[in-house]
Amino acid sequence: MIQPTVGHQSRDITLEGESTGAAGWWGVAPNRHSRAARPATIRVMRALRLHGPGDIRLDEVDPPTPDASTVIVRVEACGVCGSDVHFADGSARTGHVPITLGHEVAGTVVTAPGEKYPPGTDVVAEVGRFCLACPRCLEGRPNLCQRAQMLGIHVDGGFADLVAVPVASIVIRPPDVSVAAAATAADAGATALHAIERRAHVTKGETVLIIGAGGLGMYGIQWAQLAGAGAVIVADTNPRALEQAVVLGVDETVLVEEGASVGRQVKLLSDGGVDAAIEFVGAAAAVDAAVKSIRPGGRAVAVGVGLEPVVSLPVVLWSNHEYVLMGSYGSLPGDTHRVLEALSAGTVVSPRTVDVPLTGGPALFESLVAGQPQVPGRPIIRP
Repeated sequence: MIQPTVGHQSRDITLEGESTGAAGWWGVAPNRHSRAARPATIRVMRALRLHGPGDIRLDEVDPPTPDASTVIVRVEACGVCGSDVHFADGSARTGHVPITLGHEVAGTVVTAPGEKYPPGTDVVAEVGRFCLACPRCLEGRPNLCQRAQMLGIHVDGGFADLVAVPVASIVIRPPDVSVAAAATAADAGATALHAIERRAHVTKGETVLIIGAGGLGMYGIQWAQLAGAGAVIVADTNPRALEQAVVLGVDETVLVEEGASVGRQVKLLSDGGVDAAIEFVGAAAAVDAAVKSIRPGGRAVAVGVGLEPVVSLPVVLWSNHEYVLMGSYGSLPGDTHRVLEALSAGTVVSPRTVDVPLTGGPALFESLVAGQPQVPGRPIIRP
């Protein structure tokens, strides 16, 4: 439901731009800003905010306040991630509510300290801000920072007209990468890169299973191929998603159907099991399928976000076959830049995206939470 919030004291932020463009898929025109347009002052901005499980509202809120360590970004595109849906349905939790969701942010600079990022600069926001002083940061794993602040999870995110981003989290968007593709780089691309390269350690000639052919899975397929995987198998419940995976050149697909054993099918396709299975779904069944698809000595990696407990194999099978199950969370500083470079070079392509205006956000999430997505691709919120 849409319930505008009232009673805020407004602060003024001046930016260039005005609403233009044709109506999007939801029948409402996205707000596409022209740098040549006259300056406009935002006193109150719109934000798609989570108030609790199943309660997402399009609120009116104060714009973020500029300071010496923060860049104010006018959001042009913000990808809808599977974790956003988990937050919306209550199967995963944000740091607090209400909070503005959205952590795949691409846009243009409105204000920034110093001269490095002048107004109008096309940028992408890395998802996390890390303390760089805790034990995990000091051992080179800042994605596990004990004081991490993630956009759309701990602090207000990008489903809004404007978002505040730490200076250290700003990455320049290459001019030949579309704003929608750039938004997917921040999480879908970077998280999949971290999972394939650093956690699954996919190497040349290995057989890899990707479970979940959404935005992260599509990137995961390509990172596995670039790592030299000998064969890539993809499993998903959606036939259309599997068709898109075939376009990327995967070797086999498995349509996940109720009552069918994914592990059994994968082992038949891979001569006894894959070397690495990476799930990008966040459901216990997906983790279970990953574990049951690997060969003796194989690795299963859980990337998706969810609260369901995992119940899998008897302990004797873990010890006798030396199975490995590990988690993979987020990405490291610099990974978003690597994804953008790969998109610019054509080494990888972004998942299929569909524009949805900010005003269509509540209806979009209602359909996603109900398990009835109405968009044929990864939704991109376009304020």
